Amino acid sequence: MTAAAASRASRRKPVAAEVAAAAFRAVAAVLAAGAQASGPFAQAELLRSIHACRSEGLHRLAAAETRVLRSIRDLFADRPEFALAALAADLRDALAVADALAAGDSDPALLGTARRGYAPIGGLRLHGVCAEAIVARSGYAGAITYLADERGALYTRADVAPGDAAYAVAAYDMPAAFGEVVLPPRVLSRGRLLVESATASADGRLGSGRRVRATRVAQPARWDQAPIDARFRAPFAGQLAQIAARDAEPADARPAGWDLAFVEGVLVGGAAGVFVHVPRAAAADAAAADAEPGAEPALMLRLATAHHRGLPGGDNLVALSRGTGLAVRAIGRVRIGEPRELHLIAIGPAPGERRLALPAPWHGRANVHYDRIPLSAIPDRDARAPAAPPGPPGDDLLAPLRRRIERAALGGAGTLPAQAQDELEREAAALAARALGGAAEVLRDLAALAHAAAPRRAAPADDAAPAAHRAPDRAAFARAWLRAAVYEDAARRRLSLASW
Repeated sequence: MTAAAASRASRRKPVAAEVAAAAFRAVAAVLAAGAQASGPFAQAELLRSIHACRSEGLHRLAAAETRVLRSIRDLFADRPEFALAALAADLRDALAVADALAAGDSDPALLGTARRGYAPIGGLRLHGVCAEAIVARSGYAGAITYLADERGALYTRADVAPGDAAYAVAAYDMPAAFGEVVLPPRVLSRGRLLVESATASADGRLGSGRRVRATRVAQPARWDQAPIDARFRAPFAGQLAQIAARDAEPADARPAGWDLAFVEGVLVGGAAGVFVHVPRAAAADAAAADAEPGAEPALMLRLATAHHRGLPGGDNLVALSRGTGLAVRAIGRVRIGEPRELHLIAIGPAPGERRLALPAPWHGRANVHYDRIPLSAIPDRDARAPAAPPGPPGDDLLAPLRRRIERAALGGAGTLPAQAQDELEREAAALAARALGGAAEVLRDLAALAHAAAPRRAAPADDAAPAAHRAPDRAAFARAWLRAAVYEDAARRRLSLASW
């Protein structure tokens, strides 16, 4: 770096820190008032901060503030896209990033990137894995195809546009160009390609620029062949640990398919739903490793899938519930906060399983969102199969803390009035009794701020004098709320992981 460049960089750092500090104040003001009271002025301040962050290259902070602003506007417009949990998460990210940048931290992960760029990655041998329907509350729909390279790394090819479930249905058979090859997701998700001059974004989205050259291979991609087979043989515990680690990362830093699990087990249907009984050796329960030979497998994954009009996901679960005892391989999305649940995307017979006879053009698997599994392919229940569990695992231990965090995001500091001190203390004591001392501590910190801002008499000698309300220090409240939100997020992830 030249002396002039170093001088410019040194001058830029204080400016970026000042912009981040201003962003912290803007988001703290929103939190103190609550999203439902953040009117035009607060929204204008957020918008001004977003522009300032972008001009200084603070892209992650600008993106987080943009999501907060969008949630506020969705709330005021009473749109179905509004989600309180998402608002709280975005407030947490915005405050955490702004606070770190304001303190002078210049970690590239905190800065983020301006936009998704496609970089050359050379030649690829791609194997179709599965296809997933997308019907987002934001009004976008379509299909995403997952492909694996020779190392097993996943890439995506997406056809997503403004639309509803009807567009998602049509997208499955909608031809999409990839170099010289034009294939719909129905075929691409089972095909093989040789690609030259491939390009991809940091999160694994494949580009289809003019320089990309692709050739279709005659043989289809199969789950019982490399490289896809290796993913199913990976222990589920290791897959789950990797997903949990990625879950804490910024969204734009996660690779394609980061939350997909590849499992092999036995189908079990019951009153509580459809499950995959994962063998003890592949289960996430560490205690199962010490179980006696012949003991029951340690893990039952409940299957869930998309239920949209025109998509056969729900009907396919009903069909699969008849197949108790079938040995299957399944690909699904794991959400750490939903223990022992797999959001099913694709399923097929495990190696050696001859009873699940899927149509030949499917090449050994069904894309559950799209392919309607015929009842004739499902054999009668195997009486030797294990029984389904009675219901989901335990209670949400962090619910009292999460409720206070989300209520503050919606209604501001006023949701923690002095009159609620006794109730807050009872909640904190209950958390401490459950060995969640950190949760009790951060909740008491929030309660202490509310108590410090409690109304006081303007003239103690005059009983008729009105009570004077003191506004809480916005920065102090924001930092206390941020500590509580960061703790809750980390503790929820750890407790959820233990519940698997």
